[in-house]
Amino acid sequence: MPRRRALHTGLLLLLLASRPVFACETGTFAVFACEAARGRKFIELCASSPVEGGFLEYRFGAQDKDGNEQSVEFVYPPSRSGSFKHFFGATYTAKDGVYTQSVRFQTAKASYEVYTHARGMATIRAGVKVREIGGGRTTDITCTERPRFYIHELKGHIDCDTSTRVGRACIR
Repeated sequence: MPRRRALHTGLLLLLLASRPVFACETGTFAVFACEAARGRKFIELCASSPVEGGFLEYRFGAQDKDGNEQSVEFVYPPSRSGSFKHFFGATYTAKDGVYTQSVRFQTAKASYEVYTHARGMATIRAGVKVREIGGGRTTDITCTERPRFYIHELKGHIDCDTSTRVGRACIR
């Protein structure tokens, strides 16, 4: 029995040690998180814990070869105060059977959509789409791992999204 416990403890420590560390700060949690660009980048939506009366922010940056935060390259919004009003969320199933979860926000230069697309239990694609305002060019930075997405934690905190492929959609 002690040998089995030692094996389980060793496996748990190995899993914890190999888990990537992202940019969400102490006292917050990742509503969405994944590695992107073959593990060189991270994409996150960080929320206060508890969410009620708190904030939401998007964070994107670089990580080192061990999955640790190297630098945060972009944070939105610039202030946490009143941040929920800057985001729009949706969950919906399109006619093709693809289930989408998304959180969108817009800056002066671009529209950002953090998303997952799934069919059944299989994630088809996930990441962040960045669409330039005016130019229309879209860059899709995809996750290189299956993301965590706890979008239902945001229900009632962010507005419905009127810009989805099915029209207006809310977090259900």
